[in-house]
Amino acid sequence: MKKKWITAVLCLSVLTTTTGTFVKADDTVQEESILEKYEHQHREVGEAVYRKAASAFSGGDGSESAPYEISSAEELQYLANLLAEDALNDYRGKHYILTADISLNDVSNYKNWGEERPAYDWKPIGTEAAFTGVFDGNGHVISGLYLNRDIEESNEEDSSDYGGLFASVYQGTIKNLNLTEVYIEVSGERSRVGGIAGMASKTQILDCTVDGKLIGYDGYYGGIAGSASGTISGCAFAGTVSAAKNLQNGQSGQAYLGGIAGDFSSAIVGTGDESADAFEGITNCINKGTIEVENGCQSALAAGGIAGTNSARITGCTNEGTVEAKAAAEEREEPGTSALSIGGIAGSFVVAVLGEDGVIRDCENTGTVVADSANTGGIVGTIDLADPRYAVTIENCKNTGKVFSANHYYAGIAADAGVKADNTLTIANCTNEADFTEGEGAGIVYELVMQKGKVLLSGNANHGKILSSGQNAAGILCYTANMGDDWQLDLENCENTADITSEGNVGGIAGFTAYYKTDTAATSFSILNCKNSGNLSSSTTNGYIGGILAVDGFMQTQTVMDGCENSGKISFTDPWVMGETDLKTENDEGEKEDASLFTLSVMGGGIVGRIGEAVLLSVDADQPDGQEINKKDALVRISNCVNTGDLSYEKPKKGDGVTEEEFQKAAETYWKASMGGILGDCSCTNGYSVNFENCTYHTERGIGNTELPDIE
Repeated sequence: MKKKWITAVLCLSVLTTTTGTFVKADDTVQEESILEKYEHQHREVGEAVYRKAASAFSGGDGSESAPYEISSAEELQYLANLLAEDALNDYRGKHYILTADISLNDVSNYKNWGEERPAYDWKPIGTEAAFTGVFDGNGHVISGLYLNRDIEESNEEDSSDYGGLFASVYQGTIKNLNLTEVYIEVSGERSRVGGIAGMASKTQILDCTVDGKLIGYDGYYGGIAGSASGTISGCAFAGTVSAAKNLQNGQSGQAYLGGIAGDFSSAIVGTGDESADAFEGITNCINKGTIEVENGCQSALAAGGIAGTNSARITGCTNEGTVEAKAAAEEREEPGTSALSIGGIAGSFVVAVLGEDGVIRDCENTGTVVADSANTGGIVGTIDLADPRYAVTIENCKNTGKVFSANHYYAGIAADAGVKADNTLTIANCTNEADFTEGEGAGIVYELVMQKGKVLLSGNANHGKILSSGQNAAGILCYTANMGDDWQLDLENCENTADITSEGNVGGIAGFTAYYKTDTAATSFSILNCKNSGNLSSSTTNGYIGGILAVDGFMQTQTVMDGCENSGKISFTDPWVMGETDLKTENDEGEKEDASLFTLSVMGGGIVGRIGEAVLLSVDADQPDGQEINKKDALVRISNCVNTGDLSYEKPKKGDGVTEEEFQKAAETYWKASMGGILGDCSCTNGYSVNFENCTYHTERGIGNTELPDIE
């Protein structure tokens, strides 16, 4: 079924930032998403007309104590012309200050600027020479900035591909500035477009606000800056940043969009300049706007409420707006696969050749983050740690907003995390409070892939109900796969308090873990001091539920679970209804014959649902089955764990076309239930490869599988 997203556009008269500055916002409301209308295409609206520039500034000499004074649109155009005429002139590094509000165009027809060009186009400051000075808006407003360009020849990047009030800023400062009624549309490859600056390298952008519409097709687009490094602090965006395949000329490519920055990277990379440590990253910024992305034929794309893609530091930021990604019908990925990443704070968090550790700290998403098919996270869509020199940390972050992906998985904090280098990914003290009632959602992280390195999930909590239609669901970490041969995964002091319901496997803390270890691998997995109090249920007739962990499939990996508690109910709610089709099948001649059924199993444990093919580290694997279950050197060790939750399941039922005798025989042969106070089942041939110590439960058996010796 086609899903139609209705996007709310910010409707307010004043946007207040953390510094008390303000920005006017469009007082109209769009009834339909731009994406639904497919309006994103470059429009031929006539030749650009530029305002005649003044011949001098109002006053000042460009020094810090006497900055050049700008009081009119003509004087602002004069500055732009000066930096366009001579790439090495002295004006690029001077000090400037606004002394009045400036109107670049009559904005009475602003709503129609997409089709009707206003009187004047804007020539960005720093088109030929990057601005390196200080521009102080002095709390004033610049309104009516209009830029509509079709960049047809862009084989090499240069500042002509950049759009904004400033094209390019290098080691400069822009502060105390408000832009309203901004309209920028740039068609071309590798463009960089932002309300304040297209490119801002090692630059400070302080206490600035932007309200407007920014539209592009390939490159980096941000409400404040297209591509940036340095510091962006106390800034706010209220408007629309959008990108799509150019339907007019067929252009498509890579688009990265953010409410504050399309791309934000380290100011240290490639410079050796340790003074760059003084930069703070993106801090105390807010997005109230709408970030819309249409995939088209794009090979890679990321969108975030704060940054499209981040490889540095984001702290103290909030997304209150909407981030929406939608694949065009002809380009939509199959369910479960996606090249798109969207997040309330950052679409992608890519750490490779950074120059510094990557950090997202003290951030919150209260807005809406939705996708047709994308890695979708309340904080981050995708995490990619690829450089062994630098670690990645997400801490003290919270999601309370709506997060959803119709044809892909999503999570309250991060949808997908990959660790490819020998360093550490830490997600600590993060919380999800939003309910996820459709699709495949997880409380904190959905998927984790580790080739090497270490992952620590510490102090995280999920308080949002999860109703999943996928194969796996969990409060903290849902699924691990494609593991390498040298890694360490630790979950500690995490908690789930919400009910979780799935059509597949369910874990209060972790869901499905799987890894087929080689003889040379060095791997370890631990869950320490974690708690689940939510009720866990599944409608599957063949799956697993664990109060803490659904499935431990880390074969031959040292696994430790200690100090964990479950008080939630564990239940399989839908019985297997055995009908005639379960017993018969058609041969090539269309005749019915006996079917070969596979075994259906429901396995539930107060702590672990199922343990896979575990073997001993130092005990002879040839020993008879069922001996010495409490060996201290067992590969899987479960200690000091407590379960007080009840366990239940529905027995099979006889359907139409089946005799009672057939039903009883098939049920005994092809179906089983293993429900235990601590462990549901261990499929390993060596029952003694799991060690239990000081575990407490109130059910009849600690291990559900009666073919294995119970916990002593």
